[in-house]
Amino acid sequence: MSDLFLAGDLSHPPLLTAILGKAQVMPEAAILPGYRVMQVPHRPGTVLAPDDGSRAEGIVIRGLKVLERARLDYFQAVMGQSRQRLQLANGGWAETYLPIPPVADPEPWDAPEWRARWAETAGHAATEILRHFRLTPAARLRARLPSILSAAASRVLAQQSAPTTLRRAMAPEDVQVLSHEQPYAGFFAVDEYRLRHTRFDGQPSPVLNRSAFVSTDVVTVLPYDPVRDRVLLIEQFRIAPYARGDRQCWGLETIAGRIEPGEDLETTARREALEEAGLTLGPLMRVGGYYPSPGAKTEYIHAFIGQADLPDGCAGLGGLDVEGEDIRAHLVSYQRLIDLLDSGEIENAPLILSVHWLARHRETIGAGA
Repeated sequence: MSDLFLAGDLSHPPLLTAILGKAQVMPEAAILPGYRVMQVPHRPGTVLAPDDGSRAEGIVIRGLKVLERARLDYFQAVMGQSRQRLQLANGGWAETYLPIPPVADPEPWDAPEWRARWAETAGHAATEILRHFRLTPAARLRARLPSILSAAASRVLAQQSAPTTLRRAMAPEDVQVLSHEQPYAGFFAVDEYRLRHTRFDGQPSPVLNRSAFVSTDVVTVLPYDPVRDRVLLIEQFRIAPYARGDRQCWGLETIAGRIEPGEDLETTARREALEEAGLTLGPLMRVGGYYPSPGAKTEYIHAFIGQADLPDGCAGLGGLDVEGEDIRAHLVSYQRLIDLLDSGEIENAPLILSVHWLARHRETIGAGA
């Protein structure tokens, strides 16, 4: 089997270990002339792009087993790349991976920046992708790649420390997973577990069957104008009330959207405000972070209040056609907001929580404005 030249993200040892399923490889430094390592925009992957006069620094791996090569081929196929044979700077030949078709507008790759920003997300994504090896065709899994990457980014956020002054502080041995399957995977996914966990009396629980609806971390933002003392709400059709049989399937909400890989929370909030309501937000105030339904959903919501200029006439129609969004905005006075909450017309949990936070801090925000 021919030598394999790897560069960029694939030369990162922890990622390569996750892909190959082996803990040790013996790489040799190598150079591929006529190519440059480039970053895929808004994703953790890298590509080799033709560039006369450039030299891509990477590694050569020899002696991979058939299974290891197949795992790497599968991962790269999900990433939109396939193997080709090229000549290295030393005159030898090796196979490497090139994107087909070429990536539009790739960015220069910076190894330290990639490790700091993308390495953890890439590792989680690789683990999820390889769970489907020999089970899901690469082309079908590639269609789910944005969701996989967003879920991987959520896993990185989930590792941030959280207080345990009252609740139990979890130890690695507290949960024992006996089996983990994914019977459904589309835009969202469903994970099924057979597991045991440590009980409060210190004994192991019986074997439990638990299912989780897998969705990603989300940012919500309620625009508030402290000078005019009004907020901007959005309204749109939602499938969950329809599936429940609700007579009213259009609901009042905050602006919201999932965190894209590589974004920080504030960037997501500001991007979604532009996309859904055409608003440029001022200072952001964190309401909190929470699981809306931890008994069944992995979704975690990062909620904000965003100061904004909300003059008459700024509420209209919005949303992205490519995402099938049809959004109507409403300018609502603070008192009208409280009336909508008290009457029950506001049924959206992130909006309810944000309104209560605003009620607690409104005077302070107004004084600052």
